[in-house]
Amino acid sequence: MQNLLLKQKQSLKFEDIIGYYIKNQKQDNFKIGLEYERISLDKNSFHQADFNNLFEIIKGFANINGWDLIYDNNTIIGAKLGNSSISLEPGGQFEISLAPNDNLDKIYLVLNNYVRQLDKLGEIYNTKFFAIGNNPKNCYQNLNILNKRRYKIMADYLIKKGKFAPVMMRETAGVQVNVDYKNSIDARRKIKAAILMSPFLTGFFANSPFRGGKLTNYKSIRALAWKYTGPDRCNLFYKNIIDNNQGSIYEQYANYILDVPMIFIVRDNKYIETEGKITFREFMIKGYKGFSAELDDYLIHQSLCFPDVRLKNCIEIRNHDSQNLDIAVGIGAIYKGILYNDDALDNILDFLAPLNSEVLNKYGFLSAKFGVNYKVKELNLYAYDIVKKILYLAQSKLNNNEQKYLDWLIDLINSKRCIADIILEQIKNKA
Repeated sequence: MQNLLLKQKQSLKFEDIIGYYIKNQKQDNFKIGLEYERISLDKNSFHQADFNNLFEIIKGFANINGWDLIYDNNTIIGAKLGNSSISLEPGGQFEISLAPNDNLDKIYLVLNNYVRQLDKLGEIYNTKFFAIGNNPKNCYQNLNILNKRRYKIMADYLIKKGKFAPVMMRETAGVQVNVDYKNSIDARRKIKAAILMSPFLTGFFANSPFRGGKLTNYKSIRALAWKYTGPDRCNLFYKNIIDNNQGSIYEQYANYILDVPMIFIVRDNKYIETEGKITFREFMIKGYKGFSAELDDYLIHQSLCFPDVRLKNCIEIRNHDSQNLDIAVGIGAIYKGILYNDDALDNILDFLAPLNSEVLNKYGFLSAKFGVNYKVKELNLYAYDIVKKILYLAQSKLNNNEQKYLDWLIDLINSKRCIADIILEQIKNKA
């Protein structure tokens, strides 16, 4: 009885979850966060990079910069200092997560410094990093998974829900932008605008036409993989947020997350698998194996839901293939220009208002296959026309010194091309 009582705490309430989002509101000094993944390959064979070499790279980087190593049991999984970190994804993809900053030039300088350090360490430890959306040579069957308990549980569960879940976990790499929100109304506007733009920017930043050493029929295999990872936790599963403007965005979003099946909870550093047998809402009501729901359980659970745009302690925008450093910062510039300016937000919300969740999902598939070369009939425009408007609008709202991050991207979209089109043209010219 005593052991059972020790398991029990006052059960998490719905208002506790809403309070978490309210607590993370920012009233001023809005910043941009950037999470930047690259594919790690053996620099000679171009097979998967050896995890032992990746561990040495992490240790070397941590030693140079005075960062603390992060472990999962005895496995090195990353390093951190304050709000910045480096970490390994399931297939050895290497992520740099920057502390949020309000200045794009500072973001660029810090990211460039870290990239250069990691590239030099990679040379020492037989590893090369590729800024591309999907492992160009190795399919997941030939990619070992990092010895991290969370990843192994996810891998076993997600394969039952989506045929490309292993591709997503082990092969793909992306760029994520994080933005602040000041209240529920502001969060709704930013989330809705990011969702409305998501298929078109996904297509523009398509940068993964290869898989298994071969050219595919898609310009973003990464985007396609996410479409088939799990309909109950990926893409635009919270469709009423797009199609319904009523009520609190915090409540709407939380209600969707509560009805997603759970994968695990953590107690005393032990992982207790739930195997999708209950939703988080059911967990809150009746518990699981004697454990009551806690806020930390909700935070873990929401991190195991993977919509294109995710609400946490910030708004995470997650739908871009990995890019070179300049373009990665350019992605941040787009969202800074659009989401941190009320006039630009109004413009985008009005411009894309005819689009609903059903057609956005359809255009997500078309973006994965065609990049920006398809017709959006609801607007009587091509995808490249939509991206062009977004880029010009974003640039007009940035300060003079930050507008440069969009110059090359505007030149590209004016030629009606996406990133993958450059790769495909180079291949064609060599043929």
